[in-house]
Amino acid sequence: MKGLLVRVGIDKGKKNGCWNAPCRADGSFCYVPIPIGQGVFRAGFETTYDEFENCCNGFAQGIFPAQLQGTHCHLDPDFRFLSYGDTGNKATRIRDFFRDSQDNFIAFYAGLKQIAGNSRTLVYAIIGLYRFRNVQLVRDIPPGQWDRNAHTRLADREDDIVIFADQNGSGRLRKSIPIGEQHDNKHYYVRNNLLQPWGGISTKNGWIQRSGGLPKFNDPELFLRWLEAQNPQFVQQNNIVQ
Repeated sequence: MKGLLVRVGIDKGKKNGCWNAPCRADGSFCYVPIPIGQGVFRAGFETTYDEFENCCNGFAQGIFPAQLQGTHCHLDPDFRFLSYGDTGNKATRIRDFFRDSQDNFIAFYAGLKQIAGNSRTLVYAIIGLYRFRNVQLVRDIPPGQWDRNAHTRLADREDDIVIFADQNGSGRLRKSIPIGEQHDNKHYYVRNNLLQPWGGISTKNGWIQRSGGLPKFNDPELFLRWLEAQNPQFVQQNNIVQ
């Protein structure tokens, strides 16, 4: 078994939407993907931010940024279809990492803004989990499944990868699970009180803010036992309207 901790969703980065999706102290949250960036949709396979606006406005009316309304988005992961894709060097690293191993998983986390009155606090939290056995190339995915992931919805992405997760124990979390804390250097790390129950991750001191490399779980089975103790509830949908 192998496991990765992968950051997803819109955030303050210039290429990632310049905004953070909302959450509350009780763990409820909105999942909002990044903008499309580079790439051209296959005709009829376009995805936009329209389906995410209602969820966000349920936290605070008018919170959804005007510059995103009606624009295209890169809907990945797509929790409706339990799919996740990637491209370029990152795709190669993921494929090579999971090669020749079984019962693998990816834990997804995001940077969310906690809404509490006029306060906005950044929260790094786990928002989903995929359990799966293999990684596929886009070229091997039949046209009948092109609607199931952002990378198959795009043209000329034959060398990209897509993971389809198992139905059981996979999906978006109903409630996010905070895992991050800010250190004196202003960067974010996995909370110190979580690193030992998880068995640690591969980045120095549990660093999770940004990385060219993907954090690997040093003890995947120990992390999954910790996660199960949090009583996670999975849904196969992208959002729950508040």
